[in-house]
Amino acid sequence: MGDRMNRKGIRQGFIALTLLMVLSLGVISAWEPLPAVNAQGGFVNIVSSKVSEAPNYALPGSESFWKMISSTNVPLAASVSPGGGHTPDVLVKSANDGFNIYVLFRWNDSVGSSFGSGSEIYTAPNGTLLPLNPEDTSQVNQLFYNSTYFYPDRVAMLWFLENATQRQQSPAMQLGSNGAITGGAAEIWHWQSVPTDNSPNDPDFPGGYTNPLGDAVFPPDNLSYAEDDYTNMTGFYVIAGSFGADTPNLNPYADPYIVHVGSYFSDTSKTWTVEMVRTFATSEASQYRIQLATGSSYYVAFAVWNGKLGESAHIKSVSQWYNLTVSNQPPPTSPAIPPSVGGVSATQAAVVGIGLLIVGAIAGITIRPKPRNTKR
Repeated sequence: MGDRMNRKGIRQGFIALTLLMVLSLGVISAWEPLPAVNAQGGFVNIVSSKVSEAPNYALPGSESFWKMISSTNVPLAASVSPGGGHTPDVLVKSANDGFNIYVLFRWNDSVGSSFGSGSEIYTAPNGTLLPLNPEDTSQVNQLFYNSTYFYPDRVAMLWFLENATQRQQSPAMQLGSNGAITGGAAEIWHWQSVPTDNSPNDPDFPGGYTNPLGDAVFPPDNLSYAEDDYTNMTGFYVIAGSFGADTPNLNPYADPYIVHVGSYFSDTSKTWTVEMVRTFATSEASQYRIQLATGSSYYVAFAVWNGKLGESAHIKSVSQWYNLTVSNQPPPTSPAIPPSVGGVSATQAAVVGIGLLIVGAIAGITIRPKPRNTKR
């Protein structure tokens, strides 16, 4: 009798384990079609796969080829504490058509999308609210914000341009006093919910660019775009177009809208999706812009700002450096085989871990008819 009960318990335990494993895998597949590479430590490589489909700016991330490309889960950390660090990670993937590169970003924003357009202000030691200026940034580690005063949501991609031996291990993109990085030079593609997003919520689009004569210029097809910036060890600059004689850009004759963007915020999942697209090579302001080629690799880094939680200017969440390789090979024709626990995203690992803990508890209770101790 005891043996039959034990065998029955074992069968029940096996059934329970199988069902819970299926449930765990179902939760994972509902979260993301393909496994994310857990990109921690070293220079993890992000592969830009060759595709033939054009980007869909109206619904970024919906293009069929994205389903075949795995995300890289990029951990983020505060550039400045305590004000920064509100976004723990961002999912990144890349594709190209041989002439243009596409980069897709997706991250969670549980407080909801922000289209705040207020200028940055901070609380002085005496309690006075003051506008943030370049001279203050090295001392300010938290901005003022509340439920009615906040800042735009943003995401940026930094492309390292030169002097790799001077590249700091952690690209904090710390503005300091003048926006400089601590080594070399870089181009930054900087999308902002205000003023670079063609949305009814962005009253300042398209950001006030003019030509050298002072005439307003507009993006092609009224597309959203990423501000195109350049930074080195001496300062931070907007590359192209012009804001007028008082604020000249590095090349006022160059196109300021060269990085096209599609963006979407899901109120259901509280998730931002932003897709950036740019040509491999540029003829205008080429000394300030990354020039891409198939088969080559580049150092890249990422940053995300949560506007409703007081992140703006130098206060944000930033990544370590990554490699991005522009490939001429297509993505896999079928979804990749799920990797081991060490190669999944933190969310997926947590789901699997919790599922296995539950499985272990149920299996233990079922297989042992008379547990010696039921206390927890």
